[in-house]
Amino acid sequence: MSALGLQGASYLTARYPIGTVSRNKMRNVFGQSGVSESSSSTPGGNYHGTLKMGYLHSEFSPVSGQELHMKYDESSTDDDPVMYVEGKDIRGKSFTRKIHLNDVNAENATPAEMTALRVHLAQQDDKSVKASSGIPLMALGSHQDVNASMDFKQYYENWASNLENAGLKQNAGIYRSEMERYLFYQRTKGATFSDTDDASSATTKPTGRLDDEDYDYLSSNWNPSNMSRKDYDEFLDFLQSKGIISEEDKDYAKGIRQCTGEPETWYSPLDPVHDFLDGNVLAFLRYESSLIYDHETTETKHGIALSKKITSIMEEMVKRRGDN
Repeated sequence: MSALGLQGASYLTARYPIGTVSRNKMRNVFGQSGVSESSSSTPGGNYHGTLKMGYLHSEFSPVSGQELHMKYDESSTDDDPVMYVEGKDIRGKSFTRKIHLNDVNAENATPAEMTALRVHLAQQDDKSVKASSGIPLMALGSHQDVNASMDFKQYYENWASNLENAGLKQNAGIYRSEMERYLFYQRTKGATFSDTDDASSATTKPTGRLDDEDYDYLSSNWNPSNMSRKDYDEFLDFLQSKGIISEEDKDYAKGIRQCTGEPETWYSPLDPVHDFLDGNVLAFLRYESSLIYDHETTETKHGIALSKKITSIMEEMVKRRGDN
């Protein structure tokens, strides 16, 4: 969905910063140019081994001697992604196989299957696996055969629990968020958060709640003070998937508003923050939450309430991240 540029506005010097803007334009709080983003197409450099020519990913365990090399199969499609895998198992026997990623079940999967799913998501620039923990290879290196099934959900939970017991709560959150991404893929057969319709709709009031694991996931994957446009959209998609905001809320937060053509006038006790081109979404939403309109409407009340809701979530994220 495209967004029009922020309409020019004049701000008067008075007791409070004052602003006006016509609602016949949609706000684009990132401005005209997008925030630069770094991306990684493959899990980076965590393992011994050299990328095999023509392949997307290669892994080698010096402990067990097992190998994995993978690339998309010729039969692979967007709806049915298929990874071609070759390697060596724990007995040193060479093998080849095709893995249909939509069929991977994290509670009964092989290290080869979980690695293939991780590589696929990394190719899509998925945040949860960009800096992948590489647990599938850890299993592979601990004498778990590359083609033998195991319960990775429990395996990840054990790792996360051990980290929490060692006082490394944020690291535990990273493992849990990675596994949650795999489980989400499993439930939706590869759909993105925005593709799913299992939470709230524009006509349904959101009733979801965020638990500790959700906040760990959020704080591990997004920094409210440093978000790109893509980060912000994915963050809102996640909140919708959890039933925290509706489709209507999400569109409003993205700048897609119903237009009346009438001007709005407001003031705020805070210094004005008119966009977050610098990536500081939290500062922008705090300002939006503080606005006092001369003439309140249903839309302005909705906007303030929504900004306050998202701001409170982001402030909890900052608290858990330990950011100042």
